[in-house]
Amino acid sequence: MKYSALVVDDDPTMLRLLELYLSKNEINVLSTTNAQQALEYLNREIPDIIVSDILMPDMDGLEFRKTILKNDRLRLIPFIFITARGMLEERLEGYSLYVDDYITKPFEPREMLMRINAVLKRYSFYQDILKYDALTMTLNRRTSEDLLNKEFLRSKRYDVPLTIALLDIDHFKQCNDTYGHVFGDYVLVKVADVFLSQIRETDSVGRYGGEEFLVILPDTDIDYAFTVIERIRQQVECLQLEQFDYTVTVSAGIARCQSGLNHIRDLIHQADTALYKAKNTGRNKVEIAEYRAQTV
Repeated sequence: MKYSALVVDDDPTMLRLLELYLSKNEINVLSTTNAQQALEYLNREIPDIIVSDILMPDMDGLEFRKTILKNDRLRLIPFIFITARGMLEERLEGYSLYVDDYITKPFEPREMLMRINAVLKRYSFYQDILKYDALTMTLNRRTSEDLLNKEFLRSKRYDVPLTIALLDIDHFKQCNDTYGHVFGDYVLVKVADVFLSQIRETDSVGRYGGEEFLVILPDTDIDYAFTVIERIRQQVECLQLEQFDYTVTVSAGIARCQSGLNHIRDLIHQADTALYKAKNTGRNKVEIAEYRAQTV
């Protein structure tokens, strides 16, 4: 993965050195000599990391950092000070602004690169964690929708099939009311495990609501999608739940990307309508969305 860095330093020589070191480390660099220009850039783009000097005219690095912390859109960007201000009190002042590292000039290039890489990798781990639902370890709703939007645009552009399914655990409120929320969480985990075990590497599963899941099946026609989701339904029904005489079932609605659907919300609505039909015609079944020919 190639990262991007915004480097802010009023010393042109230091800027060139940092550009050289970071570029050799396969990090794309945008450099600027003052904090105001950096803020203007941040209004347009979000880099993977910001590397800033402290001693700069007009707005110094500390004020630059304080400004960033006030902006919810920018405050989580990893931030490192590289500065000649190396006294303990000065370092403490920098750390009080929640920076990820504080590197003192002159620095050893290899160590500097290792420390920047450590911050980037740690942040990457955090970002990966934030993609998942903490209970089921399926994708969370935001990540699912981002992925679906990407696949939706790819399907439209290249005319390749895309099918999705919404699956909902039947009578889940009754499950919680009867056996408690701890058992309900256990059911969610076991059902999610079934979903994850039955899909391909190119497919994905996300927790879309409390007991509702979204399955994204790229490059998949409706017939094969039905086979996959029906297999999932059967596997869920066969679940053995410890110490409880309780049978879990799911209902599902399937929809495919087609002409006339202009947004992922349209596609999700199709799947949701099919799911509603499955719920209202007996549950524990899979329904395929009905399609009408598009009129010209």
